[in-house]
Amino acid sequence: MKYIYQDSKELPVQRDFIEDLKTFLGVTSQVIPLENSIIEIKCKRKEALHELKSRIEGMNNFEERLETLLKRLVNEADIEDVIPCANAVLQTCNENLRKRKEVLGAECAKIENGAPYEYKKIEAKILEVLSRFLISGVYGTEKRFELSSTASGVSGEMESWVSGLQYHYSLGFTEESLTVEKLLGNLSLPAWTRAGILRKEEKIKMQDLSEFLITFLEYDTQRNVRITFENRKANRKFRIEGGDHRYFVYEDNKEITADKELGAFIDIEALARIPEKIQIYLRTNIRTYTLSKVLLDEEDAVSTNQIFDCLKVIAEQYGVIVQECLAKGHNKEEITIKIEEADGTRTEKYIAKAEIYTQLAEVGSEGIEIAGILGVDSRTQIRDRKYLIV
Repeated sequence: MKYIYQDSKELPVQRDFIEDLKTFLGVTSQVIPLENSIIEIKCKRKEALHELKSRIEGMNNFEERLETLLKRLVNEADIEDVIPCANAVLQTCNENLRKRKEVLGAECAKIENGAPYEYKKIEAKILEVLSRFLISGVYGTEKRFELSSTASGVSGEMESWVSGLQYHYSLGFTEESLTVEKLLGNLSLPAWTRAGILRKEEKIKMQDLSEFLITFLEYDTQRNVRITFENRKANRKFRIEGGDHRYFVYEDNKEITADKELGAFIDIEALARIPEKIQIYLRTNIRTYTLSKVLLDEEDAVSTNQIFDCLKVIAEQYGVIVQECLAKGHNKEEITIKIEEADGTRTEKYIAKAEIYTQLAEVGSEGIEIAGILGVDSRTQIRDRKYLIV
């Protein structure tokens, strides 16, 4: 299957762009109101706390001024008989105000402790909505995967980033444990051994490591890898790392590839196929993925209410392809792509600019701004931008 423009040139991303665009619109329509509700809660919380703290501060000022006034009156009276009266007034005032400040202080604590719980639930909902979209809906991202295998199973993380936008997923896998064979197939590496009947001599022997357990794996979209694995007794450990046909193999902390004699027995071509095998494993064995964090310029975008800004980053990517669709299409009011099947059959898929604008306008000013970035608002022109190909 191939995705092309109406002039038969291939899209820079071989995905159903119209479907991705519709998903993006749906996510935007859900997420912006959620983020705005958090902002509203925080504003109301801030206003309520300001009012309560202002009242407490006002009572403190009143106490100070009352004490100053009573001292002045006592001094002006210049008789000891009024001192007990002044003290009684001050004590009564202090006691009443103390009780009132305790009540207001408790109200402050209730607001401070309760509000975060209220908007934390909304933040979790935002991550839930974004989870299915970000995993594949952002184009040109760099990705880094980390996997670890323990007695409790295989788990991992995926980190993706592009244009200041960064997000993390927790990954779950189908296996209870991960062996070298499951990940890479058969793997043998050379080692020095002592062999001989009459006289022991140092010889090179190929060791089958297929049953060794993967303990750690790191892989990125630049095809760099780092894999550690060990036998079931955990007394023999190996590490493979590198990329771009430059690989280094270690047993414990000793580099096997630095040994000319051992290195000659290493199948570098087999090592060069490791990135492809890791890709296949990831595509077929990730069972669950849960969005755990979204960052913008290294700040937590959820807790700092910057998800709208994250959507604008994605809209810039999509806007470039929208403009290309409009430029290469016959109908300038529709974003159209063609889907070409293996047998050459072509079908068209489109969405009207007016439909996009209407859906985003219902969100409010933020949605209208997104529409402008996408280029479906006639008042806004998309600037020429470069975008990365997935």
